[in-house]
Amino acid sequence: MYTLDKSDYKSILLKFHLQIEQSPQLLEKASINIDVSKVKNIVYLGLGASGLAGDLLHDVLFDCLRVPMNVIGGYFLPGYCTENTLVIASSYSGETEETVAATKKAIESDAQVLIVTSGGEMRRLAEENNLSHILLPENFRSRHVLGLLFFPLYHFLGKNGFISRYQEDLSDLAKFVKKFSSRNDYPTFSGNILSRSLAYTIENKIPVIYSTAPYLRSVSRSWKDEIEQKAKALAIAGVIPEMNHNEIVGWEWNSDMIKNFIAIFLENKDVDSRILKRIEISKEIIKKRGVEVVEVYADGKSRLEKVFSLVLLGDWMSYYLALLYKKDPTEIKNVDYIRQKMSGTE
Repeated sequence: MYTLDKSDYKSILLKFHLQIEQSPQLLEKASINIDVSKVKNIVYLGLGASGLAGDLLHDVLFDCLRVPMNVIGGYFLPGYCTENTLVIASSYSGETEETVAATKKAIESDAQVLIVTSGGEMRRLAEENNLSHILLPENFRSRHVLGLLFFPLYHFLGKNGFISRYQEDLSDLAKFVKKFSSRNDYPTFSGNILSRSLAYTIENKIPVIYSTAPYLRSVSRSWKDEIEQKAKALAIAGVIPEMNHNEIVGWEWNSDMIKNFIAIFLENKDVDSRILKRIEISKEIIKKRGVEVVEVYADGKSRLEKVFSLVLLGDWMSYYLALLYKKDPTEIKNVDYIRQKMSGTE
């Protein structure tokens, strides 16, 4: 089974804690010349794993950010970008077509630009235009370095006063993540492995994954993305309370196909009481349709521990699901095909 993992993605999962540990050094080596006193809003540009890193930053720091932050994935820049806007443009490869185009528009808008990349066109733009940039290690796929896309920016925002509650020392988080990953390493870990059990539970079902706003909002999207990319299977993501105003009605679908779905609730035991009530009512409605409901709870004490325990659990689960489906968890043929067609190289 493990011969399917041609790029040894499992070892990357086991070393995720190193990305947390390396991030302060990456920021120290970065070329940054941002006048933070002028920044009145932040626009984050990114797609795929880079976009997810931005969404996670926005959600984790929801009540801590001192200025508004919007995450945008696409070719275009919002009209409110001015010299008082900090544009964070993230593309690990440096060749993400949409982000490159939007970054060029940001340069034209006179916004302050901070680029996060490992090279490519984005690095060229940074160097030719004397833009602030954080240079990441090369030779990975972007979804293998979510930690490097997230944590250097977390430290940048914290050290420059954009966050009201900033935890500079993340050594405890790194230890937590290392231990968490070791408990999901089959067959090395001899106890119950939740991620592997979840993969068997989800197998041959269409997972509908729900998380809660604001802090876990993007985690359901993370699970969806990982299932689709690694296992090459479709998944659906939603957020409570938003799904209570639209999607919940979809569970009335009068079709035998509804039995092919499985609902997964990603939860935090410290959630607001009104949100908790909505979760329980939503489960009740879905169970009445004969659909299996699975509850998954965040681990850890701090907000970062809780968020990344669920992100990494989804990462491990989708890895095992890929192996169950006999798929290479790293291969993304359709994404590569679209890139080739768009670039005219085929």
